[in-house]
Amino acid sequence: MEKLVLFIPFIPIVIAILIGFLNKKEHMPKVAIFFSSLVALLGLYGTYHVMSTDEAIYGFEGLLVFNELSAILVPYVAILGLVIRKYSTKYMWDEPGYKRFFVLLNFIFSAIYLLVMSNNLIILTIAWQLMSISLYLLITFNVESKSAIKNGGWTMLVHKLADLFFIIAVILTYKVFGSFDLAQLGEKWLAMSASGPIDDPLIYVIGFLFLFAAMMKSAIIPFHLWLPYTSEAPTPVSALMHAGVVNVGGILLNKMAFLLLLTPAVLNVAFVMGLLTAIFASILMLAVSDIKRSLGYSTVGQMGYMIMEVGLGAFSLAIYHLMVHGIFKASLFLESGSLINSARKEPNVPRRLSHELFWKEKPQYNSINMFRMVALFTVVPVVVFIGVKFALGEDFFHLNAAVLILAFAWLTGTQLFLSFFEVTKANSPKVIFTVISSFIIVLFTYEFVGLALEHFLYGEHGALLYKVATLHVSGTMTLLMLIAIMFIGWYFTYKQHFVGIPIGEHKPNKVQWRIYKILAKEGYLSDLYIKYFKVF
Repeated sequence: MEKLVLFIPFIPIVIAILIGFLNKKEHMPKVAIFFSSLVALLGLYGTYHVMSTDEAIYGFEGLLVFNELSAILVPYVAILGLVIRKYSTKYMWDEPGYKRFFVLLNFIFSAIYLLVMSNNLIILTIAWQLMSISLYLLITFNVESKSAIKNGGWTMLVHKLADLFFIIAVILTYKVFGSFDLAQLGEKWLAMSASGPIDDPLIYVIGFLFLFAAMMKSAIIPFHLWLPYTSEAPTPVSALMHAGVVNVGGILLNKMAFLLLLTPAVLNVAFVMGLLTAIFASILMLAVSDIKRSLGYSTVGQMGYMIMEVGLGAFSLAIYHLMVHGIFKASLFLESGSLINSARKEPNVPRRLSHELFWKEKPQYNSINMFRMVALFTVVPVVVFIGVKFALGEDFFHLNAAVLILAFAWLTGTQLFLSFFEVTKANSPKVIFTVISSFIIVLFTYEFVGLALEHFLYGEHGALLYKVATLHVSGTMTLLMLIAIMFIGWYFTYKQHFVGIPIGEHKPNKVQWRIYKILAKEGYLSDLYIKYFKVF
């Protein structure tokens, strides 16, 4: 009975074939939703089987496997696919090419399932290629738009380069290790990691090839431009790209986790590239004038965090991150599409709760007492953070690297939140209380759910991944970094709201103006693409 879950990657292809024979438009989404519900049920059943028996399901002579990683990701992708198909039923109704859209959508979901469940590098390569082709056809869905075709060409260029790196890595893997079977390769990599450092440079080449292939698919800078410039695709496609397709880099690196035990330098490079991407993309998100590109850079920044977590050895946290971010970003895109459709039909669109909380005009206060309160509320979470770590473990100064990243990300995000939504002026204790509560929830979620996820995915080998990442931060350095972040945030808030702006004519700072121009032009990377990659 459990072997039925191994047919999940082929069900979307069956859906596409059935839709191809249908002539009535209203029957197409019904067929897609019915069989997609079947996929979701099979995925949940497979997850139950793996969790209850602690055994993976192998089939097709070991080519496919439903293991711990599949048990987490397949139901997530299936439910996401069900929501996107249901949403597309009405959203795409008046668009030309309704049948073509559902056919292509099912092909890309088949590629994602195949990638997640593959236990063979050849099958993984086929899924990798199928995803690139399906994504290009969905991005260029509006064939009459020249900009959509051009941006689709950029996407195809980056993804085909990722495919090339991936194929070379697969060939070298077989040459060095003599197998395409991922389960056998994982056991071999674990045994080699236990025998000491590896001096074979070819293994490092393989690790870097897989890393750069993953970075290109996940839109890590400087391979990122395909994502911010593809917002012209239909809204369901944007939701799928930002919630599913960009995550395949993290999925690939999790499949290759034990290979990366042999190549700590690859993890260090992943950390640095992820860190630079997270910072640079977050700045670009605030600097670019196009709201769609701003959303794209938001996703690029989150992918930077995900790759950075992999570089720290927090592979399970990367999976947790990509799932939570995917749910959030899919909801954001689908809701935006609904609002646009509602606004076209009814100008008096009801305002959302977020507008009432953050955007509605409130009485403004400009007192130093409010600034002190904001400063206090950025200290409290740090105290809670250290207190919880002390309660959960004796070595509370030897903080887990992944939790450290959570703390930094939350602190910087909170300070941006306080400034961006002008909570200092609105004097909203409820919002500040919500922000603090969110930190405590995130911390406990990682401690009790994230670590359980790590044990479920990697068991006793999870600690090896942190160890090989070779990033060690002392307790003193940690506290100094936390204090520095808080003081920078306080200074920024004070300069924004409590220092008077000179009245009258004043000249802008030339250095700041030049930096802003560079950021507004996205570092001129798009201009370089246009100048040197005129292949489409």
